[in-house]
Amino acid sequence: MTQKDCKTPPLTVLDVSRWQGRIDWDAVQRSGKIDGVMLRVLGSKNGKSYLDPMFEENYAACTSRGIPVGGYYYTCAVTPRQTAEELAALRAALEGKTFQYPLAIDVESAGLRVLAPEALAARVAEAAAQLEAWNLYAMVYTYTNFADTALAMDALTAYDLWLADYRGKCPTRPHGMWQYTSKGRVAGIDGPVDLSDAAKDYPAICKRTGLGTFQAG
Repeated sequence: MTQKDCKTPPLTVLDVSRWQGRIDWDAVQRSGKIDGVMLRVLGSKNGKSYLDPMFEENYAACTSRGIPVGGYYYTCAVTPRQTAEELAALRAALEGKTFQYPLAIDVESAGLRVLAPEALAARVAEAAAQLEAWNLYAMVYTYTNFADTALAMDALTAYDLWLADYRGKCPTRPHGMWQYTSKGRVAGIDGPVDLSDAAKDYPAICKRTGLGTFQAG
């Protein structure tokens, strides 16, 4: 596993999707390694969003065991209409659900580079504002090179960053979570998994602020 050098004792967060298959959540919980889970809500194929086929099962399994959860969705939106379509699919998936970790917009698709960094940031900010309107803790996920070259991060400072960087050193860019490896191992899951350090106690923040329970408004 990648060595890490962040000094603040973090919470360890796992993220999973259909690619992990069926998970033994009892074994995950017994491992004592995981403080929270980010579940993929929506994937994208040919520019169209689809509900991750394991989202509902994983959400139910985690919540029934008291495992704190957040979520993320993969965006390919480069127009206002596409943003609206993704958010409509997301809304349908989130109805009636409560989260203890943020809901992140996964901004990494190569197709997004057709937009200028400022224009892409505007797309992301529009989506993040809607997440907040739904009473969710909005977050932006991307990786270091994308943040450096394709996304105007200065326009997104209102939102916590979940940053993927596997080089083993704590990123200098301000972040709320750092995805430090894609090769983690956790009991109950076949194969490697992504692991992140959360620098903030998101469950405590959500409890204190009342964020996390979806409200259509």
